[in-house]
Amino acid sequence: ITFTGREALTKQGCATAKWVIRRTGPEEKFLIIYRTREGHKCGTALIVINILAWDGIDFMRATHAYDTLRTTLSEHGMPTDRRCGQNETRTCSCQGENTTDCGASFSFGCSWSLFFNGCKFGRSSSPRKFKLANRSKEPELEDLLQDFATDVSPLYEQMAPKAYGNQVAKEDMASACRLGKKPGRPFASVTACLDFSAHSHYDKHNLDCGATVVRRTVQCFLIE
Repeated sequence: ITFTGREALTKQGCATAKWVIRRTGPEEKFLIIYRTREGHKCGTALIVINILAWDGIDFMRATHAYDTLRTTLSEHGMPTDRRCGQNETRTCSCQGENTTDCGASFSFGCSWSLFFNGCKFGRSSSPRKFKLANRSKEPELEDLLQDFATDVSPLYEQMAPKAYGNQVAKEDMASACRLGKKPGRPFASVTACLDFSAHSHYDKHNLDCGATVVRRTVQCFLIE
């Protein structure tokens, strides 16, 4: 990464791409994005911003996941109103103006609650962590997202072992909040995005020295 002197924003404060990174071919398996700390020559002179595994997920499984999410969320999903969905003045139309087919973000799993100072489902006797308008569709969605978390965890451990270790260090203390079907579960929540454009923001409740994993099928799929 090189310093440009100008943030990648439009005049309205909306995100815009300054560079487009493409895969050179099937022989390229990984892409590392990093920046150099000016004036440093030590072992931490390079800061890794992003590690991309081009073939991190089987193509057929990705296709099945996309088809399932696309139909289930568009028909039964309950979009999350996220502040990063618009610019600071709330005047943009980055997600589209038609509410029936606009970009949307859907949140599932556990997250920290300001009101409870803990998990938002901490006082719920029957939490619906994968809530949909049609309750009969929730088990299928939960199974898909649990499989996603299970599949991506070993790759996460391989690519960023220290961040992975930080996120699983206390997994036994809140096992009910974790996603995945096997031990070694670093994730607690999932954000599924369909044609959603996220504006610049900071997730202040993420674990320090952890990481956010993006699993792309055809649209963006975020696991936190």
